[in-house]
Amino acid sequence: KGIVMCTGDYHFSYARSVIDTLRNILNCTLPIEIFYIGDDDLSLENRHILSDFSNIFFTDISTFFDNNIVNLSGWAIKPFAILGSRFEEIILMDADVIFVRNPIELFDEPGYIRTGTLFYKDRTTEPNIYSLKWLKGWMNDPLPETEKLRFWNGETYHEMESGTVVIHKTKTILGLLNTCKLNEYNYRHHVVYKRVHGDKETFWMGFDMARQHY
Repeated sequence: KGIVMCTGDYHFSYARSVIDTLRNILNCTLPIEIFYIGDDDLSLENRHILSDFSNIFFTDISTFFDNNIVNLSGWAIKPFAILGSRFEEIILMDADVIFVRNPIELFDEPGYIRTGTLFYKDRTTEPNIYSLKWLKGWMNDPLPETEKLRFWNGETYHEMESGTVVIHKTKTILGLLNTCKLNEYNYRHHVVYKRVHGDKETFWMGFDMARQHY
């Protein structure tokens, strides 16, 4: 079990603050794996600063995947970081999230224990009919949980918030692989990100494609 965080120099100060809160206020001892894309993304100096905290690991994700194919940047890095992580049970955490309780408790949530996932809802916003039409054009046999979503029922454009995502990697590998596929460059740039806002909706969409309950 562990925490995965994706950050570069731009969000470094946020990441340092979050890790400081986890370690020194919430007494969270879960190991933390920091993902970045090459030395130009997260400098060696900033890695040294973060390494002063206990149980911190660093992974250059560009050494895991062929970036000529996936061309990782921005939001798209997140599902690939889960896939490439050294942990089996993962709390993916944005560098600017704020926890007020120890996040290790998330692993005890009944929904996570049942499905191997814990997804959070985003705020309700004005629905996008174009995006919904696109989704229903290819997702013609949705899972029961998908049929209950506000997005599916035309009630919102933003369904899921991916600032915190909890995944048991081995229990949900097919859904995770589909999520990664939706965030490959050609898919995200030419199709997916034109219909939804970044990586957020690709988690439940990918899981539905794999017939993986979430």
